[in-house]
Amino acid sequence: MKDLLNAAQALQKQIEEDRRTLHRWPEVGFDLPVTATYVQKRLADMGIEAKPCGGPLPKEVQEKFTFAGFPAMERSTGITATIGKGRPCILLRADMDALPMSETPGLVAFTSETPQAAHMCGHDTHAAMLLGAAKLLKEREHQLRGTVKLMFQTGEECGCGSKFMVDHGVMEAPKVDAALAIHIMSQQPVGTVRYTPGIASAAMDTFMIKIQGRGGHSSMPQETVDPLMIANQLYTTLNLLSSREIDPRKTVALTAGRCGGGLAANVIPDTAELMVGVRTFDRQARAHLLRRIPEIIEHTVAMWRGDFTLRTFSTPSTFTDGDFCKSLLPMIEEIAGKQNVAEAPCMAGTEDFGYITELVPGMFLTLGAGDATCAPMHNPSMVVDESVFATGAAIYANCAMEWLAVQAVPAMQQG
Repeated sequence: MKDLLNAAQALQKQIEEDRRTLHRWPEVGFDLPVTATYVQKRLADMGIEAKPCGGPLPKEVQEKFTFAGFPAMERSTGITATIGKGRPCILLRADMDALPMSETPGLVAFTSETPQAAHMCGHDTHAAMLLGAAKLLKEREHQLRGTVKLMFQTGEECGCGSKFMVDHGVMEAPKVDAALAIHIMSQQPVGTVRYTPGIASAAMDTFMIKIQGRGGHSSMPQETVDPLMIANQLYTTLNLLSSREIDPRKTVALTAGRCGGGLAANVIPDTAELMVGVRTFDRQARAHLLRRIPEIIEHTVAMWRGDFTLRTFSTPSTFTDGDFCKSLLPMIEEIAGKQNVAEAPCMAGTEDFGYITELVPGMFLTLGAGDATCAPMHNPSMVVDESVFATGAAIYANCAMEWLAVQAVPAMQQG
């Protein structure tokens, strides 16, 4: 739809301004008051009433993420809004949380001004593109043959922000029938779109282990229970699982992102911590590891006379529904150009849009904003080509409008 792309290009400067504002003031985790307030105000400027979709976090969730090194968070502050009315309903998702890291100074004129927080995964661009799509859709609300629901999500980097929005009713009132999400990619050629039918991202299961030993003098190890040694043994043993208990044709990535304890070379500490993330693409392999990892933790720690506390959280694979994907592809190609749209291998990373695609047909696609020489996502030097923002906004809007129109035709024929 050429007119829609032209209209999106006319909004390019505003989308850039939204993105740069969000980039300058990033927030981490589930509670994003500055970001949420900005998004609500921008929607209000368009005549769109936005509502919070969140609430208090369960105490056990707060403890898990504090243990994992995230700032203390007591609530989630997602935002939702609707354009149009009636059924069917398509949901457009954009995450808007940042990473707990610092940005390389001087890369852009709008560098993060929040200590230890930076939009190095492009969630600022996702929120800005969805705001652009909201403007396009609101101006064409009279043409919509159903409802578009906007989902501005917190806590994607925590792996379960979408789950809390589901828990707080984002899929209801009106009931969502299908969903679309776009993710920017800094190392994918500018303007290209990639998608993966079926499993589109790895599932991720995180195990956070606090090992309790008995500290003492390093010259008398026999009088201690060394938690660092236990952590070392445990990590080594867990790494053997993928090579000895999983079919070699089923990829598993097991990584310890945090391991350690103690303060001095001559002191055996009381405690140590180990945080292990496991990414899988196969349901049977995942089920096996979810059973075996807690067993190995229990027996390894007990073997060396220690004790432990285990906290876990999981993110399912994102799944692109084949039929829904086929229906959207022509709509995507209208905006991006057929030559720029192609199938790609499953993404090795994890994306919590999977909580949505467990409930309704969904499609997850990536939009290129760089090339192979650019810094990757989650790198402090990651930058993106802003020229693709209009394309992303137009893809959101075109897919929503045309999919609703296609769904409305059979309904009218039946009536």
